[in-house]
Amino acid sequence: MLDRNQSFLESFSFGILGFSKFLQTQLLNSPKLVNLEVTKLCNARCDFCDYWQTKHEERLDDYTNVIGKIGPLVVMITGGEPMLRKDIVDIVRQIKSASFFTYTGIITKGDLLDLEKARQLYDVGLDQISISLDFLGDRHSVNRGVDGLWDHISSLIPLIASELNKTISINTIIMDENLDQIVDMAKRAREWGANISFSSYSNMKANNDEHLIKDQTDKVEDVINQLVSLKKEWGDTIVSSDYYLNQIPLFFKNGYGPKCNAGHSMLTVTPDGHVKRCSEMPAVCHYTEYNSEFFTDTKCNTCWFGCRGETQAPAFEKAKELLGF
Repeated sequence: MLDRNQSFLESFSFGILGFSKFLQTQLLNSPKLVNLEVTKLCNARCDFCDYWQTKHEERLDDYTNVIGKIGPLVVMITGGEPMLRKDIVDIVRQIKSASFFTYTGIITKGDLLDLEKARQLYDVGLDQISISLDFLGDRHSVNRGVDGLWDHISSLIPLIASELNKTISINTIIMDENLDQIVDMAKRAREWGANISFSSYSNMKANNDEHLIKDQTDKVEDVINQLVSLKKEWGDTIVSSDYYLNQIPLFFKNGYGPKCNAGHSMLTVTPDGHVKRCSEMPAVCHYTEYNSEFFTDTKCNTCWFGCRGETQAPAFEKAKELLGF
């Protein structure tokens, strides 16, 4: 959905540029999305991810040529914890300079972010900050292994929304333990002036089945129906597509998602510039050697992460939602 804080003229211009870039990606067979891992280092201790165990890594200083070579519509800066990069503002500047249009966001847990750093990121062209949120309250701090995390981000998110008047989003993974809070999280996001998007828990990253939803599949369907209803009622706030949301109950019920198009609709780039189908697959090439023909169809359908689900949403329906129709 277009930024609710933009004027009509700004939104129209943004939409035209974005549509032009979308047509370019279709013509050149470029991915819609690149998840750009700028580091695997992380100061959290999440039990559903093993990136925090990384001690040393090689990484690029400049990602301009990476984005120029691959030519995606959207870049999401991820980690690890991307805010550990001291040059994160420069990285955003590099991405934005690589093309006439690249929608650029960053996914962070938020503990290393403050209002001034957010301002700096937006000032160099960042389109969206997404802050991960698993639970309402101190349980979120415990889940991430970061003391005081809930207190910090529950103050920061509404502050960014009100003071900077920019797009701030919450990124929530639906799992067994937080299913009772999902609808309340959407309502809290609206109170804070933030957007919220959802993803589905998978055991792919750390082989941890503990958080999978196994016995509450009927409840998942009820929660998703409530989200879809609220999305229609509000017209904003919930930015996950209807297509993606409606597949979530089927994923948890069946244990797999629709056919995966990773490698075509989306890619992951590692900190040192290697290209993967997704973060859980082996590297195929260095970005300097990248060719869209490198990737064959995958038989993996183990996850239903938001990144792959949204890039597989029917283009016309997704465009209508983004434009607010």
